[in-house]
Amino acid sequence: MNKQEAQKLVEVELEKSADKFDPVECVILEEETIEKQWGWVFFYQAKSYIETGDFREMLGGNAPIIVNRNTGELFHTGTAHEVEHYISEYEAKLLANT
Repeated sequence: MNKQEAQKLVEVELEKSADKFDPVECVILEEETIEKQWGWVFFYQAKSYIETGDFREMLGGNAPIIVNRNTGELFHTGTAHEVEHYISEYEAKLLANT
């Protein structure tokens, strides 16, 4: 799997999880994507915020999504800790499964 395919998985996931009564179009923040040997960590934000800079349009609680390049698995991180915490947690999970 390449980065573009992984990003498409995240975009589809974001569309599926959108509130059907008040959908917010989200975009991937490509410049913030973290690449690891096992895959990528994708960050996203509301398209309206990116276009306008209006903080009222900004998403809150939008945790990064990890994509495993070998399996296509998506792992939703959290917002209680820095992203490095969730990356370490995911890497520990991978090691435990080997």
